Amino acid sequence: MSPADLATAGTDVLVAGTLVLWAALVVRAPAALRSPPRRRMLIALASLATSITIALDPVAGLLERAFRPGTSCGIVTNVWGVISSALILDFVLAATSRRRPLLVYGGAAVAGTTLVLLTTGAATTGCVTPADAPWFGLFWWLLCLAHVLGTGPAAVLCARYARRATTRPLRAGLSMLTAGFASSTVFWGVVVPAYLVTLSPWLGAAFSLNAGLTAWIMALGVALPQLLRMHRAAGDRRTARRLEPVWRRLVTSVPHVHLPESGHWASDLRLYRRIIEIRDAILVLADYAGADTIEAARAHVRGRRGAEALAAACWLPLAQAAKARGEAPRAAAAATNESGTEWADEVAFALTLAEHWDSPLVRAFRQEPQRQR
Repeated sequence: MSPADLATAGTDVLVAGTLVLWAALVVRAPAALRSPPRRRMLIALASLATSITIALDPVAGLLERAFRPGTSCGIVTNVWGVISSALILDFVLAATSRRRPLLVYGGAAVAGTTLVLLTTGAATTGCVTPADAPWFGLFWWLLCLAHVLGTGPAAVLCARYARRATTRPLRAGLSMLTAGFASSTVFWGVVVPAYLVTLSPWLGAAFSLNAGLTAWIMALGVALPQLLRMHRAAGDRRTARRLEPVWRRLVTSVPHVHLPESGHWASDLRLYRRIIEIRDAILVLADYAGADTIEAARAHVRGRRGAEALAAACWLPLAQAAKARGEAPRAAAAATNESGTEWADEVAFALTLAEHWDSPLVRAFRQEPQRQR
C-alpha cells in the first residue's frame, strides 16, 4: 500500500463517518434540545462535525471558490477549528460549573484573528500548507494548541462522567465520546506536529483516516445510548409478549392486583407492571393452595433448574381452581416470594413460570390422584 492508497481509503472512511455522525446528531437533537447540558454537548459535537465536514474535498472546494479573492479555504477551515474548540471548551467548563464565556470566546477571537494575519498574502490554493506557514511558525503551534485545549479537557470530562454513569447506555456512550475526543487530541497534539517536523508522506496520508475514525467514534458515542435503549425496549416487549398468557390467567383469577393501564407507557414500565402483578397474584393464590400442596410441588421439582418457578407452575392452577370454587383462604400458607431479590431474578422466575405452565413435568403433578380431591 502506498501513501496515496492510504489517503484514498482514509477519505472513504472519512466521508462515510461524517455522514453517519451528522445522521446521529440529527436523530438525537430533539431530545438534546430540551436539556441545557445536553444542548451544549450537542453544539460542541456539531461544531466538531462541522470542522470535519468543511475539510472534505468537495466542501473545501466550495469554500475556496466562495472566498476568492481573499483568504483560502484553508484559513476558513482552520479558523472554524479554533471556534469549534472554543465551543467544546465552553461545554466542558459549563459542565464543571466553571464557565468563562468571555475568556473562552475572546481567546478564540484573538487566536482566529492571529491565524488570518499570519497567512495574509500567502498564495495558497486549497488548505494552508507548511509552505505557507512552516512548522516552526506561530500559525501551526497556535492552531494545534487551540484544538488540544478544546478536545483534551472534553476527553477527561467524558471519561470522568463515564465512570460515574449509572446506566449501561450512558456509560457506553460517554466512553465512546471519550475515545473520540482523545483521538482528536492525539491527532492535533501528536500526529500533526510530527508531520510538520518530518513531512512524512505516510503521516500526511493518514490525516483523512484519523479524522474518519474520529467521526465514526463520535457517531457511535452519540448513537450508542439510543441504540442500546432501543435494543432493551425491544427485549422488554418480547419478554412482555412471552408473559402475556400466564399474566392473563393470573389477573383473571385475582383481578384486584391488576391496576388500570395507560396506552402511553414505556415498554420497561409496562414489563415492570406485568412482573409485579404476576408476583402479587402468586402471593394471593398461595393462600388457596395451602402449605402442604406447595411443599409437595417443591418436592416434585426439587433439584431442577428454576425449581421455585416450576413448583409455582404446579400448584397455581390448583389454587386458581380452589378460589373459583369459593373455598376460603388457608391460614399460615407458604405465601413467601421465592423469585429472588434482583430484577433479573424476578424476570427469570416469571419467564420460567410462563414457559413451563403446561409442561409434562407440571402436568404430571396436577394429574396425581391426590391433587384431584
